[in-house]
Amino acid sequence: MLIGSPFPIEQLGLEHAHELSRGSGVVVGIVDTGVNADRPALAGAVLPGAEFPELGTGTRDERGHGTDVAELVVTVAPEAKILPVKLNGNSVEANAAIRWAVDHGARVVNLSLGSSATGQYDEGLRYAAEHDVVVVAAAGNAGTDEGVTAPANGSGVLAVSAVDRTGEFRPDISVEGPEVALAAPGVEVTPSSGSGTSFAAAVVSGVAALVRAKHPNLTVSEVVETLTSTADDKGPAGRDPQYGFGVVNPVKALTETSTKRASVLPWLMSAGLILAAATAALLGVRRRSMRGKR
Repeated sequence: MLIGSPFPIEQLGLEHAHELSRGSGVVVGIVDTGVNADRPALAGAVLPGAEFPELGTGTRDERGHGTDVAELVVTVAPEAKILPVKLNGNSVEANAAIRWAVDHGARVVNLSLGSSATGQYDEGLRYAAEHDVVVVAAAGNAGTDEGVTAPANGSGVLAVSAVDRTGEFRPDISVEGPEVALAAPGVEVTPSSGSGTSFAAAVVSGVAALVRAKHPNLTVSEVVETLTSTADDKGPAGRDPQYGFGVVNPVKALTETSTKRASVLPWLMSAGLILAAATAALLGVRRRSMRGKR
């Protein structure tokens, strides 16, 4: 846990959420700048990882970004395990990194990174979809990005925008766009009071780990349905480009788990329908945006 940090424990209701689930048994892949396992908050949580391409630095995090992301994940899901995948290269390496995380047991993959080159992560996203892995990505940061970036704008990805401690969207921190599925705290949430959608995505990845631990038989589409249908709707009724379906609510996600399979298309596995598999989870929840607030 982020001892003495500005992280909004009360805002998310984590004390209650941890009475219901702590993320035990769930591996969260962090494709990022690496993870420093010696940070006290990560003691015992970090698994052996890999770097892409191999440059001889292992998963050591010289920038601290991936370590902050990992620490946020375990703050939300304190018994989840972190699988660090250090990304040094281009889109080819990024796809290989996602595949490696999936092959090494990740049930949730966090992508707190971004690129203007839409489609470059599609191979890795398809692979994750085929293997029933939840993929969460940062929507993009204001002042740097003009809209929701790849991979957050890809098929089957939970794109996350940032809200502040009051639950309000922050246009000075986060981009907005029709691809946004959820919002989460992302303003001054790291030990150094860092802000950004990278950190909001980490919060959602942690909540996904809580849900997968409590309900291990839920498919990806059902986890996505659960997270989006239990979010606290903000802004205009229904889905909107700032909050998506709303601000993630860990307690409601754990106590009001959706079983409405009919509203989310099946995750088809045949080779000819891989793209359908990648889009299935979000196709279902997007339909709800036309129904208004629940």
